Amino acid sequence: MNAKLFEKANELIKTVQYASFGVIDESGSPSVSAISLLNPENISELYFAATMDSNKVKRLQKNKKASMNCYTSMHNITLVGETEIFSDQETKRKCWQAWQDWLALGQDVYPGGVSDPNYCYIRFTTKRVSLWIEDEGAEFTLD
Repeated sequence: MNAKLFEKANELIKTVQYASFGVIDESGSPSVSAISLLNPENISELYFAATMDSNKVKRLQKNKKASMNCYTSMHNITLVGETEIFSDQETKRKCWQAWQDWLALGQDVYPGGVSDPNYCYIRFTTKRVSLWIEDEGAEFTLD
């Protein structure tokens, strides 16, 4: 592992709001969507919200493997890993953020707010990393 790039990636991920998230669909093909990362602290473990009835969650229930890409004009962080879906009330309360109140009210995504039964969190745990940061690349696994 390139420790220098790993640390730079951990700092960069804290500034990322959106990422591309890829899962495997019912036909075995990749399916990519945009997600909003929730308070990313490092590239080892990332969280985002979803709805239980979304295609993304249905697909992850069948195959928990996924990939994520975060990029700027100068940097690229590509992660491959596995997911876990959390719908218990304790995790939902712990992870809920103020902007989700606005989303819940304005777009009826989570009309029941933090207690909405359709609302869940996905934890992405990184297994493999591919980085391009400051004109330097690295690939490695995390265990």
